[in-house]
Amino acid sequence: MKVYVLSVSILMIAAGQLFAYSFLRKIEKGKRRKNRFRVILVSVYSAMLFWCGMYSFVCLICAGGRLIFLWPALSLFAFARVIMLRAEIKEKPILHFPRWLRYVYRFVLASCLMLFMIVEGLVIRSMTAEPKSGLDYIVVLGAGVNGEKPSNPLQMRIQKAAEYLKENPDTVVIASGGQGRDEQISEAECIRRQLTEVYHIPAERILSEERSTSTEENLRYSMQIIGDAYASTGIVTNGFHEYRAMLLAKQEGYRNVHPVPAITLLPTGIHYTVREFFGVIHFWIKSILKN
Repeated sequence: MKVYVLSVSILMIAAGQLFAYSFLRKIEKGKRRKNRFRVILVSVYSAMLFWCGMYSFVCLICAGGRLIFLWPALSLFAFARVIMLRAEIKEKPILHFPRWLRYVYRFVLASCLMLFMIVEGLVIRSMTAEPKSGLDYIVVLGAGVNGEKPSNPLQMRIQKAAEYLKENPDTVVIASGGQGRDEQISEAECIRRQLTEVYHIPAERILSEERSTSTEENLRYSMQIIGDAYASTGIVTNGFHEYRAMLLAKQEGYRNVHPVPAITLLPTGIHYTVREFFGVIHFWIKSILKN
C-alpha cells in the first residue's frame, strides 16, 4: 500500500508539472525569467492542485467523516493561485491588492504553515514512539464496530495491544468503549472477544469499560477502574491519534502515561493525520479558555 500511495503521488506531482509547463509556455521567456519565483510557485501550486484533487476522491470513497471538504478546498485554492500567478507573470494581474495587504497575507500564511509543521511534528513523534516495556496497564481506546466485527482502525489497535500483551505478560489491558446505535455489541466487548478468541490472551488479563462514548470518557472511566493515577499506563490508539490521546489522558488525571501507537493505515491515514492538526488546536484553545 505504501508503494502504491507513493507511486500515485509521484504521478500526480508529475502531472502537475506538465500542467504548469503547458500553462506557462506561451508567455514570453523574458517575462518568465523576470518572474522566476512566481514560476516556481505555479509549479508548486499545480502539484498541489493535482495531488489534492486526486486525494479528494480517495477520501470521499474511503475516509468520510469530518473535514472531508479540506482536500477539494485546497485543490480549488491551488487552482485559483495558479490562475492569479499566471496573470501576474503576464503583468496583467486579475486583482489589485495594496502592498500592506499582500504582506499581511504572506505573514498569516507563513505563520499558519509554521504552526501546522510544529503540530504535525508532535503528532508524528507520538506516532512513531517506542512503547515502554513492563507497563502496569494498557488502555485500548474504542474506534467503532461493524456489527460484531472491529472497524479497521479498531482492528489495528487490538493487534497492537495483543502484541504488547504477549511481550509483557504482567500487563493488564482495559478494553474501553460503549455500544453505538449501529453496533450489535460494545466496542469493549469486541476488543475482549478479539483478544481472547483471535490472539489467545487470557480472559483474566482483560478488564472491560463499556460506558464511554468519546475518547475523554474512555480515559476517564478507565482511570476509575485503574484507581491509581501513578500506575504506569499505556494508551493504545492509532498513531495519528496518539498525541491528542496523551494530552487528554493527562487532562483526565493520568500521571504516568505512555504512548503505545498502533498502525495508521494508508491512504486514509494521511487525511486523519492532517485532521489531527485541527483536533490538537481545538484541544489547546479549550484548555486555555478553561484555565
